[in-house]
Amino acid sequence: MIQEAVSKIQKLGIPPNGFEDVKFPGDNEFPSDETLDLWEEYETAVVSIHTPVTWEEAEILIKCCPVDHMAGIEWSLLHCIESCLENVENGWLESPEEIARYKKLILECNSDMMKDLLLSRLDATISIHP
Repeated sequence: MIQEAVSKIQKLGIPPNGFEDVKFPGDNEFPSDETLDLWEEYETAVVSIHTPVTWEEAEILIKCCPVDHMAGIEWSLLHCIESCLENVENGWLESPEEIARYKKLILECNSDMMKDLLLSRLDATISIHP
């Protein structure tokens, strides 16, 4: 069964861009109330996810990643996605098939920013545990 928070993220989809470059209220570039509400809903859903997530939940989350920084919420989502590896029996690092499966999942990511982060963290983990 899929967690309610993951279903919420799936429903919200990819969060709007522009969070990283947020200006001050009243500036022309300041996001609309609607955009701010979406960011808040997205953040609330992400922090409500219980880890480890299932593989099915990771497949949903990987397609709803922010394409821009979101004041750290992108890292919370990244950790949720990575947590799916905790469900692999006998350790995923000992299984080339599981590493390939996880890499394939990462390559399905909608966000180049998140894809690059996930791949670099995977490569670093593999290099530490040859």
